[in-house]
Amino acid sequence: MTRAHRTGFVRALSLSLLVLAAASAQAQAPAPAPTPEPSPSPAAEAPKIQVTGFVDVYYGYNFNKVDPLLRTFDVQHDSFSFSLAEVAFSKAVTTESRVGFRTDLDVGNSADIVASFEPEANGKEIYKHIQQAYVSVLAGSSLQLDAGKFVTPIGAEVIEAGDNWNYTRSVLFGYAIPFYHTGVRGTFTVSPKLSVAGYLVNGWNDGIAIGGEKSFALSVTAKPTDKATWIGNYMVGKQEPDLDTRNLFDTTLTVTATPKLSFMANFDYGKEGEVKWWNIAAYAKLQAKSWWALVGRYEYLDDTQGGFMTFGTTAQTITITSDHTIAGSLKARLEYRTDFAAEPIFEKNDGSTTKNQTTLTVGLVYNFGGSF
Repeated sequence: MTRAHRTGFVRALSLSLLVLAAASAQAQAPAPAPTPEPSPSPAAEAPKIQVTGFVDVYYGYNFNKVDPLLRTFDVQHDSFSFSLAEVAFSKAVTTESRVGFRTDLDVGNSADIVASFEPEANGKEIYKHIQQAYVSVLAGSSLQLDAGKFVTPIGAEVIEAGDNWNYTRSVLFGYAIPFYHTGVRGTFTVSPKLSVAGYLVNGWNDGIAIGGEKSFALSVTAKPTDKATWIGNYMVGKQEPDLDTRNLFDTTLTVTATPKLSFMANFDYGKEGEVKWWNIAAYAKLQAKSWWALVGRYEYLDDTQGGFMTFGTTAQTITITSDHTIAGSLKARLEYRTDFAAEPIFEKNDGSTTKNQTTLTVGLVYNFGGSF
């Protein structure tokens, strides 16, 4: 090998060694960590379907020894009675899930009473088992629209016994105001302290409009403080084409004075042609223990202008309720109530009439619920 060849070989060998060394160093160097891809933001979870319900039974004893008058659902004397069982399904509306619904299915004596105004031709036997059934749509962020059948916004009490302060309903609830409506409503939430709702419905307790007549209602709910809630309702419309226009004003004020003491007042004034009626009810609730409350209710009713509430005179009621949580969701309510009127309208078992009646009632209500 000539000197020139040796020189070229050395250069080539040196270059090869340098390349191998660089390759070895690159192989031993840790590979750079890959840049993580951004995780997709989780989609908002759709509201679940809520399931709630209750079973309500009672025993009532009227000292006049006949079925009591001026009562709404506690209408049987000296009998164990199945008042109502209900299962409700609902899905709330949100900005992520704008369509919802609610359906309340009822069976029991109280379901018969609530639907007693429906004509047989309207499928009364089926209709009475659907206390509510409506579809909801959220328009924008503050307006909810509902269409279907829904309970009335009027009054301080409701059909569900467990949601009331007393077990028996006031005369005002059963005789002076409607139970439910069928139509459309829109509820606009102005702020957390104020909401306004408008209703266009078939009237009082009507699945169908009689003669095409409709009623309009306006409802305002204000919560000026965490301890006070005021609700005002006004409804106007004809129940039937041949009847006068019916007007009803209703207002309720609830005040939580202390964590253990609450007060509520409800007032109604109604007018249909020359017939007028008005009522007021006052409530006080002492939550003496977490498992026991004592509730008092007084009401005064004036039905002297034509007997819209069917008794045609003035009357008063006094109710005292002892509310016990037995275990979990089981409640027992022991109740003393006396009703007295300006005229002898209450029957006795000997066929005579008297100005008063007194009852003792024991109600049991079991609530349940869940979601899926």
